[in-house]
Amino acid sequence: MLETKVNMEVEEVKNVFVYGSLMNNFFNYERYLRDIILDRKKARVKGKLYHLAKRGYPALVDGKDFVYGELISFKNFKENLKILDKMEGYIRENDSSNEYNRILTDVEVLEGESARIQKAYVYKYNDKNNKIDENDIYVHHGDWRKFMIQYIS
Repeated sequence: MLETKVNMEVEEVKNVFVYGSLMNNFFNYERYLRDIILDRKKARVKGKLYHLAKRGYPALVDGKDFVYGELISFKNFKENLKILDKMEGYIRENDSSNEYNRILTDVEVLEGESARIQKAYVYKYNDKNNKIDENDIYVHHGDWRKFMIQYIS
């Protein structure tokens, strides 16, 4: 009997959704991404966004709000993803000492003819070990760029 194998390879993910200091014109964008960006699109994910007041950067946690940011792709994806992992305090999958966990999620791209869903990595705050506290600010509209403009004004 002849067996036929169907190749069902899943396309390798080469995008990251960023919602904080890695967005265009923010400090970590300038430091880590400016010279390696291949593509950037406005996008959003489901979650809940906080500004970590004592740290000066945002935290995405589970939730039903929309959180706005950018879907990016960049040169030498695997090598540069490791650099972003280090910046985000991501050691390895399911490591309890991660500050952020890198997960695969659905991202809604907001540019172009029509919205579309795409898989991408996102760094979600590890709120099991790093609790959101009373000093942290809930960003109800889900847009850290807008929050920072209002916050520093």
